[in-house]
Amino acid sequence: MKPAASLAVLTLIGRRRTASSFLQGHHTRSIKFRPFQTAQLYYSSHQSNTSKNITSRPSERSTIIMEDNTRYCITTSKNCRDDDGQQSKGKKWIKIAFDPQHDTTITHYNHALSNERMAKQSAAITSTKEESNNNNNNAPNEHEGHEEEIPASVLQYQRQKRKMQAANRASKTHVTISQHLQTIYTDEHIVVTNKPSGILCVPGVNSNKSLLDLVFEMYGASEEELEALAAAAAEEATNGEGETKAQKRRRKNKERNLQTSTPDFSVVTRDNMIVHRLDMDTSGIVMFARNRQAMSKLHEAFRQKDTGSTRKVYEALLVGWLDVDCWMDVAASSSSSSSVGEKGDEGDDANVANNNQEGDNNTDYIGGGEINLPLQRDHKHPPFMRVSTPHSETEAHQAVADLNHAGYKKLIAKRPKASVTQFRVVKHELWMGHKVTRVELYPVTGRTHQLRVHCAALGHPILGDPAYGYYGEANPNGGFSNTMIRSISPTYATMELRDSVEKSVKESGRTMCLHAKELSLNHPVTGEWVSFSAAPSF
Repeated sequence: MKPAASLAVLTLIGRRRTASSFLQGHHTRSIKFRPFQTAQLYYSSHQSNTSKNITSRPSERSTIIMEDNTRYCITTSKNCRDDDGQQSKGKKWIKIAFDPQHDTTITHYNHALSNERMAKQSAAITSTKEESNNNNNNAPNEHEGHEEEIPASVLQYQRQKRKMQAANRASKTHVTISQHLQTIYTDEHIVVTNKPSGILCVPGVNSNKSLLDLVFEMYGASEEELEALAAAAAEEATNGEGETKAQKRRRKNKERNLQTSTPDFSVVTRDNMIVHRLDMDTSGIVMFARNRQAMSKLHEAFRQKDTGSTRKVYEALLVGWLDVDCWMDVAASSSSSSSVGEKGDEGDDANVANNNQEGDNNTDYIGGGEINLPLQRDHKHPPFMRVSTPHSETEAHQAVADLNHAGYKKLIAKRPKASVTQFRVVKHELWMGHKVTRVELYPVTGRTHQLRVHCAALGHPILGDPAYGYYGEANPNGGFSNTMIRSISPTYATMELRDSVEKSVKESGRTMCLHAKELSLNHPVTGEWVSFSAAPSF
């Protein structure tokens, strides 16, 4: 079988990247557990009047042709300049994305192109399987030196075991206010907490006690207030009897307009206090609403995932050493040996390299980048997510068609969603003797499991991730095969390392090392831009 990256086309392009400005223009009040420094490369600081936009210098673009003929692009920037033209030394940047013709969020609405693409994918898959079978018969030792694949039966057993372990942890954990409720800030409108790893944000299917129960018990409405709220709801239901749908709609619109002009600070029930949530094994900042006005405004802020109405920063430990320099060296090496490479138009590449080398020791982080890979529901491992490729889209549509034919008429294939995560590498560390990378993650979009899938798609899953890590319940590598991930990531965590890390995780009882360390947004009542932060436990 041919290697996945049998063909690599590299070109030099002059690409400009401007730092995100959607956080500028806010007056900020910070409530923090420890100081936090914002990466100027990714976001202009909303606390400073001297913030500068960062633009990248000419960069190298490597295009990898994967085993299903999908084009996967890696763009690297060697240096950056700010608005004053000064060097931003050592700010190294990589961007990972699909070629536009294979980006499923772009081609989804072009039905003719989509159908043509799916037909080509099916033919390519069949051809690849036949070629693989022939190669296996003719050259049995071809894959010597490659890492051994995990048998499907072992994966299935481990996945079922993980499900049982998660259910047992959720049911057996005795959740109490003294041990699990860490309040960062509270006023008459909101409550901000630092959620520990291993407890649910909201009650699960077995009604296990959750963080929401603790917050409601400590800061929720009294019994008298809840009784009055229930009586008002019953009266409203009685008044609405006999109304037509049009009359009910007009009455609801009138009430909504009245609430807009006159804020409603009435109490809310327990279930209405939750406005966003974290996964059970993710720790960090969670905010709750204490009245209807706060609930409405916070729902609106968290619903607008791509507009910058909220800013979140996560910290994580990734398995293996994610080395941005290695990614850039591989791209530069491929570029120098490629006949299509051309030099940038700046003419001072040598000076740029020297400036980068001098500045490396003075930076507060090693490098960073952007992962721009669309996500979709994984039809093979629901309800988890995976990176959306033309091949996975073809399979998902076929799975839905088969289910429709079997009688599940209401099932539809949900379209993939554009998903963007920015990151910066803080440092390389050793955890229990294993190589790990401490990173800060900035979700530009807010898709389900976005950070976990994107990190896995880099070849560096989050340490202790029960779904997208080693023996995880979901598709490994964010949906990419092991062959693909070896071609895509020059620093991917080997199976041997992942196996040894997984053993240490079990021995130590360590939960997933993903922490929501900062949350910034406009206060739902005062409108003031506020920021809350808490340090991780790892």
